[in-house]
Amino acid sequence: MIPRFELRRLFRFPLLSAGEGGGPSAPRESELLFDLTGENPENRLFGRYDPGELRDRIDAAGLLAGLSERGYPDPILRLSCADPSDQRICLYAGEETRDRLLLEARLQLSPFHPRRPIGPFTEESSFRMLVIHWLVLSSPEGAFTVDRPRLPGQEKPGLGLLNQTISLLKAFSRELSVDGVLDVPDHYHTALFYSRAFRYLDPEAEGRFQAIARDLSGVPLALASDAIREGCLVDRNTGAPMPWPVAEQVMAVRGPLRRFLRSPSYREARNRALADHRVIVNWDLYREKISGRASS
Repeated sequence: MIPRFELRRLFRFPLLSAGEGGGPSAPRESELLFDLTGENPENRLFGRYDPGELRDRIDAAGLLAGLSERGYPDPILRLSCADPSDQRICLYAGEETRDRLLLEARLQLSPFHPRRPIGPFTEESSFRMLVIHWLVLSSPEGAFTVDRPRLPGQEKPGLGLLNQTISLLKAFSRELSVDGVLDVPDHYHTALFYSRAFRYLDPEAEGRFQAIARDLSGVPLALASDAIREGCLVDRNTGAPMPWPVAEQVMAVRGPLRRFLRSPSYREARNRALADHRVIVNWDLYREKISGRASS
């Protein structure tokens, strides 16, 4: 269960640490209430951002300009932030319906503890993270083509605005004083897209992921991602299955987490795993899988 608040952050609030000198501006009562109790009567994102403030940050990140260039000017913004574990941002093109959805992000501010020792960290290490539970960018009027086929899990084509979305997450991270942004990608293509700014916390997982990206670089992305989803990735030397790893990708923004991901020890462990893994797709197995899928 996610704790309602963290004492370390509580004592950083200027309202509760008077006389300590300079620091960030005092939080709103709504933000303090959200941190202490999880209550959010004003429906602000993280108890902090109202729709106008959030739209300003979306604009500063380049998302509004990018949407306008793609034919979606002035999107409707809606927040649903009653649940601390599901802080939801939605942008719609004209109508508030699922088929007009441009962006949906479901986020959470949460302490994170590694599930096992990784580098200098133990199960007792704690980081304040911005967690991505769900993030989708979609073009309501877009269509899949031979050149841009449907990726696993996609309902509509993407918008090509992930860089701007990452900029928005970075802005949140700085303002909310988190250690990083965390995601657990469920598909290969998701991990590949995020890898422009994220790294697996476990350097061995990062090396294994980079080995997959290296060895499947000649396979169309939609095909590679689907084959991995179907369990058809195997070790090239032994033929043993290599299931898609369930592991945390992080974009570290400060402190020990950032230093570790930039450290020589992280790079050395990653490079060892990268050199140790060689993978291929078992195409015979994949043909069996898609044949069974088509007949079901």
